[in-house]
Amino acid sequence: MPMPYGCLNSTTLSQASRKALDLALEQWQRSMQIYRPHTFLVLASYEGNTGTELSLKKEAVAPSFTADELSTHVVTVLAKNEEDLAAHIARNKTLMPIQTLILFAESRHLPYLRPIFRKKFGNAVEIKKFKADFEFEHPWISTASSLTWVLRNVYLRTWLGIRRRTGRRMRKKLKSLFRS
Repeated sequence: MPMPYGCLNSTTLSQASRKALDLALEQWQRSMQIYRPHTFLVLASYEGNTGTELSLKKEAVAPSFTADELSTHVVTVLAKNEEDLAAHIARNKTLMPIQTLILFAESRHLPYLRPIFRKKFGNAVEIKKFKADFEFEHPWISTASSLTWVLRNVYLRTWLGIRRRTGRRMRKKLKSLFRS
């Protein structure tokens, strides 16, 4: 499963999305030779881009599949964020039971993704990282500087840790404190 990294406009995927998709497609073709009936390629996108990324990803993988394989072995998932994406994949009936989930994620994005997918899938998740330079005009990643990503990941990792260790009532108080 390649992580969604958005599209630059209505006709082109971002470099990170293209690279993740190419790696996932290559891995899928290798595993298809061994586990043919139970191997799926999951294409994911976030709800904010109105399905444009999903349609571009489908168009990109279509030449590699026959029409029958495209309908039976390619699963699309639309989610709000990474946690919702993991939950949607875990609840998808066509993918059950999940023995191995190979996730392709950009190396700067990985520290935040690892706890989310490990929580949902445990040892069944295998995360492969790759390096991508984000385009200057990338819509939802404003910068590609390492410091920004490190700070973002520290903040998100801290938030996940607090959320896991506190009760619901305390989390609600913390949310209301930071929203004001």
